[in-house]
Amino acid sequence: MNVDKAKIMFDLFRDEIPGFLEYTQTIAGKVAEDKEELIAGWTNPFLSYHQWLQLAEQVNSTIKKYGKNLAKSGNLFADQLFDGYLAIFSNHCLEQYSVNKAHASKFKLAISLFYLPVQPISNTNYQYLVLELHGGAEYAAIVTDEDGNNRVFDNRDDAEAEAADCQDGVVVNL
Repeated sequence: MNVDKAKIMFDLFRDEIPGFLEYTQTIAGKVAEDKEELIAGWTNPFLSYHQWLQLAEQVNSTIKKYGKNLAKSGNLFADQLFDGYLAIFSNHCLEQYSVNKAHASKFKLAISLFYLPVQPISNTNYQYLVLELHGGAEYAAIVTDEDGNNRVFDNRDDAEAEAADCQDGVVVNL
């Protein structure tokens, strides 16, 4: 699933990939350089600092090995950086890149939808999107407009009307 999501991100936001790769190398370098500080404040119950360092070094090594080819091939990008345990570090960097460096606002939204935990909406201006299930949840796709842009609705009635026009349309609160 990580490989699939990374491939989709690559296909949708190819212009962001070189910046993401550079950012990831910077983060990997900081993990190695800030060893004492990170060990002192380490609170992750699932990975030790040394395991995190090993993942950072492996991802950095992969980026060095494949270089600019990672920004040219979505399959190479996804397979080399988001398969197996390397996905743990690569996903972290992707999330951080979206918050700190990404240029496209839609990239940030896509990361929120694909990677970040669901947060309850605290205001009353709810937004919705519509999923078309195409016969099952495993085939779900976000409804898009004629230009391929994801449709997002501020009004639930509008979202419900769109869902009614779809094959197995479902309204999702954002």
